[in-house]
Amino acid sequence: MGQHTRPDRHYFCYLDRKEEWMIEHQKVGMDGAGPRPAARVLIVDDEESIRRLVSKWTDVSGYEVKAASSAEAALLIMHAWTADVVVCDIRMPRYSGLWLIEHLRTLYPSTAIVISTGYGELDAALMVRARITGYLAKPYDRDTLIASLDHAMQPPIPDPRSLTVTPDP
Repeated sequence: MGQHTRPDRHYFCYLDRKEEWMIEHQKVGMDGAGPRPAARVLIVDDEESIRRLVSKWTDVSGYEVKAASSAEAALLIMHAWTADVVVCDIRMPRYSGLWLIEHLRTLYPSTAIVISTGYGELDAALMVRARITGYLAKPYDRDTLIASLDHAMQPPIPDPRSLTVTPDP
């Protein structure tokens, strides 16, 4: 069991026996029916214990995964290995997750972004403006993470304002 600490919070992370068995035997989807299509997921968190655990959960669930300890490292990884989904901590030293999200939206507009934070809720306007596809409040469990990743991989619903309707002849 690893301990993740922030000045005012403590998170305990561990793998249960079922997850340990999955690591040793196979990568399966949430329903246990078989492997997921290998979507690419980038985990960005400055806390090593969280980064390692979330990466492991993502990997055993059938996703291709890479991890970065900073916003700068995440951009370097994205240049060489473009992720389908980025799970991004908001509060990080030097450059924040919000800084990273701004750059991801400019450079990789089709990449889905899931915010991960232990510091309360985010402004809904920011979530819409930055086209955030998911929000994970720390501490979260494997099932919540994978449900958020599965949701992020769904095709976006078109904005009804952008659709044109033509009358039948």
